Amino acid sequence: MDAGRSSFAGRERVVNEIIQGVLAPQPQSFSLVGPKFIGKSHLLHYLSADDGPLTGEAFAAQRPRAYQDGARILVTWVDCHWQDAQQDLSGWIYENLRAHVRDRAKIPVNWSQIEAQPSASRRVWQLARELSLKGLRVVLLLDNFDRVFENQLVSPESVDELRPLTLELALLVATEQPLHDLDRELAASPLFNVMAQLFLGLLDPGAAREWVLSYAGDFPPVHELADELVQLTGMHPFLLRRLGDILVEVRQMLPSTPASGAAHLPLLRLRLAEHGRVLFETAWKRLQNLPPRLSSEMVNRLIMRMIAGPLPLADIQMEQTAALNWLINQAMVTCCNAPGANGYQLFTPLFAEFLARKFASEPDAHGATVSPPVITSALDLDQFTKIEASLLRYFQTHQNETVSTEQLLAEVWKRPGATNRRVQEAIRRLRLQLETTEPPIGIIENDRGRGYRFVPAT
Repeated sequence: MDAGRSSFAGRERVVNEIIQGVLAPQPQSFSLVGPKFIGKSHLLHYLSADDGPLTGEAFAAQRPRAYQDGARILVTWVDCHWQDAQQDLSGWIYENLRAHVRDRAKIPVNWSQIEAQPSASRRVWQLARELSLKGLRVVLLLDNFDRVFENQLVSPESVDELRPLTLELALLVATEQPLHDLDRELAASPLFNVMAQLFLGLLDPGAAREWVLSYAGDFPPVHELADELVQLTGMHPFLLRRLGDILVEVRQMLPSTPASGAAHLPLLRLRLAEHGRVLFETAWKRLQNLPPRLSSEMVNRLIMRMIAGPLPLADIQMEQTAALNWLINQAMVTCCNAPGANGYQLFTPLFAEFLARKFASEPDAHGATVSPPVITSALDLDQFTKIEASLLRYFQTHQNETVSTEQLLAEVWKRPGATNRRVQEAIRRLRLQLETTEPPIGIIENDRGRGYRFVPAT
């Protein structure tokens, strides 16, 4: 079952806006913003594919006349989360672009002049300029671009060197947060402040239904269950994509197909809840690390109210709008327009059930707050990022010992030659997590000049 065949239902407007922008006479750059698992990487892969909308022959009529020949467009995709990209982002971009031009497209350029440039940033600019003068358009796709800001992968000097770059090529970067929330100073640079922001969220009901029905050829009961499956998936691309795998599972588990599709629903619901757990845990973790501008009490009150049922439009107070908008942007909340149920609700009842189990059963002195996640086992470490969980496990096995930065790079990152900044940033984030964990796990102390020491809670 091909879960990807409708992966871009409901994204047609965004895809068209990107195509028209990056292929305009003066290239337009974009920042693609959306929470984890919403489909940003899938969209970038779709755009970068040889048969995709930017270069594929089947999409020629949708592109501006000057670029209907896909050979005139060079699309380079870079994941900023890659180790090589994190060590030298400008250099890694140049190596990928050079390989595309020289080895794949075999376009003749003045390589001696390009290689003579004093830095990787200048080499990227020089190469893009030569291609532009040949009437070719370079489209650079940067996935997980948050890492550039979080880990300071690009220096202000490199940004200054790349300022003229947007005159020669189009940039499309994918981030979980708007650039100005990540680093106001860097986002305000001329390289980034010209980017148009495109927000990816939940799909509309029609697009979600189209996606669900695309599985009917392999699983006919889908026709009967479409409305329930749209509700259970919450119109979220992650769950809609996983639904294809789940239908295969269910078909194998129930070889004798019942007469009614409704007989499948309990098992489909159970499997969607299990497949969706990684999505729900990620959203829960985000709720424990709210932006400073938001009140955790306000967010918790809204969520507690929506766990009980839809929040009517008439009940929304002015001071709740900032928190509600943030929840919508995080694809946790949607507006329901069913008869008699107008208002806001958690995007799927499965997420509401998950949160109900997470929230404390008794309110605090303020009325209704949430208990932070209790981390008592290895399984609960799923609430940390992969590197945070690995780092915490390592510290727990070396508790009360001083561990050097070099030791951490070699044994946790498996990158003994990497920079100390990587460790410093990861420990900063882990400390923030530990500060909000109940019951406390422990603290990480600095041992000046020697490294870090994990002291478990007593």
